[in-house]
Amino acid sequence: MTEKYTANQLDILKEVINIGGGNAATSLSKLLDKKVNMKVPTIQEMSYDVVFEKIMPADTIVKAVQIQTSGDMAGMFLFVLNEFGFNDITTELLRGYEESQEIAESAVCELVNILVNNFVNAIAKFLELDIQTDVPYIMEDMFGSLLTSAYLEEFQYDENLWVFKNEYWIEDNKWESSLYFVPQDEILENIISKIK
Repeated sequence: MTEKYTANQLDILKEVINIGGGNAATSLSKLLDKKVNMKVPTIQEMSYDVVFEKIMPADTIVKAVQIQTSGDMAGMFLFVLNEFGFNDITTELLRGYEESQEIAESAVCELVNILVNNFVNAIAKFLELDIQTDVPYIMEDMFGSLLTSAYLEEFQYDENLWVFKNEYWIEDNKWESSLYFVPQDEILENIISKIK
């Protein structure tokens, strides 16, 4: 899997993810009426052990919003938050409103729905792709279980995995969250061929 993509192809994929993530950051900025910055997206091949060492320990309890995509970019988006990230985001979203667990989770789902759809729409327009998104679903589990399940659901059975991750800062404060894209097999090759 290490030689699956050339450096040039990875640059192309990074630019595509950058376009989608930048569009999502703009929509988030308008929604919150605050400055939103996005770190240069991560596109890197890692073993599961390295992911759990460098990104987050496998046994960390997280909340994750899952959105399935179909069409020319079939796969799954995962918006992963630890406890601090969930609290920061819900405090921001529900400022001035009475907060409950159900309302907080619903607000986060709607936020991720907006992020992902703006992300997908930008890529679809740029590459003239047909992409559909499903309804968001929130769950809580260990990070390792959620990530492993996501890759298996998308028919990714390799010992290593490609990590596509975007991170966002709200007025220079990093939210403890990351947006991941888990593609189905051969989807990345199709995207690269569209750019060619």
